[in-house]
Amino acid sequence: MMTVLALFLVATMNAQIENDWMEKMKQEQGNALKDYEQFRQQAYQDYENFRQKANEEYAKFMENAWKRYDTHPAEEPPAKPKPPVPLVDDTPVQPDPSPNPTPRPVIEKIRVPDPVVITAIPKPEPDERPQPVEPIVPSAVPSVAASQNIVFFGSALPLHLAEDDLPRMRNAEERSVAKMWRKLSEPTYDPIIAECLQLRESRNLCDWAYVRLTQKVAEKQFGAGTNEAVVMQMYLLTQSGYQMRIGRDDNDQLLLLIGSSEKIFRYRYFVIDGIRFYILERKFNSKSMCIYDHAFPKEKSLSLVLTQPNLLVEKTESRTITSKRYPELSVKVQTNRNLIDFYNDYPINFNWQYYSLASLSPVVKESLYPALRKAIKGKTDLEAANILINFVQTGFQYQTDDVQFGYERPLYPDETIFYPYSDCEDRSILFSCLVRELLGLDVVLLDYPEHIATAICFNQPVEGDYIVVNGKNYIISDPTYIGATVGMCAPKLKSVSPKVIKF
Repeated sequence: MMTVLALFLVATMNAQIENDWMEKMKQEQGNALKDYEQFRQQAYQDYENFRQKANEEYAKFMENAWKRYDTHPAEEPPAKPKPPVPLVDDTPVQPDPSPNPTPRPVIEKIRVPDPVVITAIPKPEPDERPQPVEPIVPSAVPSVAASQNIVFFGSALPLHLAEDDLPRMRNAEERSVAKMWRKLSEPTYDPIIAECLQLRESRNLCDWAYVRLTQKVAEKQFGAGTNEAVVMQMYLLTQSGYQMRIGRDDNDQLLLLIGSSEKIFRYRYFVIDGIRFYILERKFNSKSMCIYDHAFPKEKSLSLVLTQPNLLVEKTESRTITSKRYPELSVKVQTNRNLIDFYNDYPINFNWQYYSLASLSPVVKESLYPALRKAIKGKTDLEAANILINFVQTGFQYQTDDVQFGYERPLYPDETIFYPYSDCEDRSILFSCLVRELLGLDVVLLDYPEHIATAICFNQPVEGDYIVVNGKNYIISDPTYIGATVGMCAPKLKSVSPKVIKF
């Protein structure tokens, strides 16, 4: 009896201890949540105080008279001379009775003169991208109106835009712009900045894509072509960390300028303190413009490094690509129309590594890669590379950019799949992408004075024409030398030293 009573008392005491412990934990959790909330509110207030101070100082400078700068004309992409027709290797091929003819052996082995090696610019890490002067806390900013869809290259992106008491400008004079800036600096517009930055991450938007997104947001808020939309886009971009300026033309129209250390073709620009600021409005054609040239804290210039944005998939019509030497390799491919539209809007540049590292879209890969993997299954790296190079050599029709577009324009891999014609750099970019992703081999681009080719570093010795890069042999592989196998350099290029683009 005493044992039962003792057990009962112990159980009662344990239950009381557990209840006391649970109550204490709840109290401590409540205190912790309260402390966190106070910390969060203080952090947000500190951030707001800092940003409000920065924006108020910026607005004060904006009230002063803007300086007049002369316009520099847009630069056209430099014409790179290319053969009007592709090079063709017409050496007879010995018949092979097997269903999958083996590539002919390359007997000649010539070392191309030592090249100039150019290392590719690495993709910037997330913390290297333009960032707000202080971290934005989305949960700490007040909500505004119900979400509205922003149509961005076919994708409907929901954002919460302001609806009531929208500020309007009487004119484009300095004081009017500064007043608009102060209005945008109010907490009402903070959620829009936060949501834009969230979309930059979730949609994998590069700098140029983010510029276009903020343009869509500003135009949705205030209307396309309005001065208010220009000021709002500048506000969103400066708060996001980008190097921006604003100008006023002789027609009282505001125009946005973005700083970039990389050359952007086909856009007019101004040089301010040694930095090129490009006008985002192509219709501008005045010889000069009044510009507000004050820097915002911690601003960073635009980078042309491309990341493929996550866009709504709208498949194009299918296209059949067939290898002539391996006719069993015939595949129907499609790409994303919205991605093609984005590439068509993207600034032209001649950083070849940006194009090659862009890869192919998931839409192309889901139809193309299974067929290519099946064709190279069980093959040596050399045999697989020869299958891939003939596929690129003979599956596409050759044409120069001048004929197809009217100006020099390198194509991203998806564009080579989409457009009816391609030239040497387009094929080299696509081929280098296939070799890296399907064979896992290191590949470089060879930039000749009038031609672009590739070279592959194999894991085993391979006979053929080669080039030495950092002590390693790279076997020349030319996806525009029609019919040539891996290791065959075009005769007229055997004595030419190319620039090597190494990724």
